Amino acid sequence: MQQYMELFMSIETYLLFIAGMFAFCAMPGADFFYVLSRALGGGAKTGVYAAVGIATGVLFHTFLAVVGLSALLLSSATAFMVIKYIGAAYLCYIGFKMFTAKGGFGQVETTNRTSDMKVFRQGILTNALNPKVCLTFVAFIPQFLTPETSSPLMIGMLGITTAVIALLWFTCVAIFSAKFRTVIAESKTFSNILKYGLSSLLVGFGAKLALTN
Repeated sequence: MQQYMELFMSIETYLLFIAGMFAFCAMPGADFFYVLSRALGGGAKTGVYAAVGIATGVLFHTFLAVVGLSALLLSSATAFMVIKYIGAAYLCYIGFKMFTAKGGFGQVETTNRTSDMKVFRQGILTNALNPKVCLTFVAFIPQFLTPETSSPLMIGMLGITTAVIALLWFTCVAIFSAKFRTVIAESKTFSNILKYGLSSLLVGFGAKLALTN
């Protein structure tokens, strides 16, 4: 029994991982602003679909980490560049579509309705095509592993934990943000400022990703 227990990290290490990963997820980035924009534009339900999409993207990175493809992608300059530019272009595309949509937040989703499933799929791609998330799995997660615990099972468990943390955090962001929809809808100027501001941020994150070495 002791031999099998050594294959798993201690409770203290696991809790430290949870705290560190929560801090990482809570840092404003492309995922955060994507969920925020969808919640403000379409309401809590749409925002939650975006959050589930982001969490599913984390599971995709977990799969890559378990099979060893994350390290392979990051060790190949060509593969990293391809994923980076595709991800950057996709973020810019979402931001541009939001920027050019008619009306401000509140009006955008009624005049140009985006289905919840489409929001979900966009959330997956926003996260899955971000090589920085891949880098997190390669650089951050190993800090909590030892030669004895660095098994595919343990990596998978930490990846699933990360997905759960992301889901909980971004669901909270979606629900909290949606509470301001009424206030935003009542002010056309404020809704336009938010629409142009958040869409510009998504384009900006795409540009920043493209310039990342």
